[in-house]
Amino acid sequence: MKKMMMGGLVLVALVGTSAAQAATSSGTLTVTGTVESSISLTVESAGGTTSGTGTAAATSDLGSISKYGSAPTGFTLAKGASDWTLSSTVGVNVEKANLTSTDYTLTAQLGSAPASGIVWKLNGSTLSDSAATTLTSTGTYASTGSYSWDIVVADSAAAAAIDNAINFTATSN
Repeated sequence: MKKMMMGGLVLVALVGTSAAQAATSSGTLTVTGTVESSISLTVESAGGTTSGTGTAAATSDLGSISKYGSAPTGFTLAKGASDWTLSSTVGVNVEKANLTSTDYTLTAQLGSAPASGIVWKLNGSTLSDSAATTLTSTGTYASTGSYSWDIVVADSAAAAAIDNAINFTATSN
């Protein structure tokens, strides 16, 4: 009986020792942050040899253009008595996240003053580098809007580069 009690005490002592060796610790990670509403604008299409579509920084290369030559890819060419017009479209898509707005306003403005004798138009409105032109005040999110794009070249314009940028801005309503 003494041997049994001694064996039991040794077993209790071993179990107690194992439980005493298990140590724990805890900590807390406090997370803070604020979800902000956002919109994203991408150029989805444009006349010319276009690269970067689906991004906010597309490029359209018209190559060499002339009244009596061929229209660039994706453009038509209309010849007038004292000028000529290249016409195409620009597709712009605006997406939203975490925003209750049901529509947006889209404006466009030239990045620099146009070359003399060159007129840039979107949706029939002449663009300038000094003020934004409203293309729509009821744009539909997640739907690519198509805007007519015209470049009017006077016959008196110098034979030179017409390089410019059209800067689009979407603002949630």
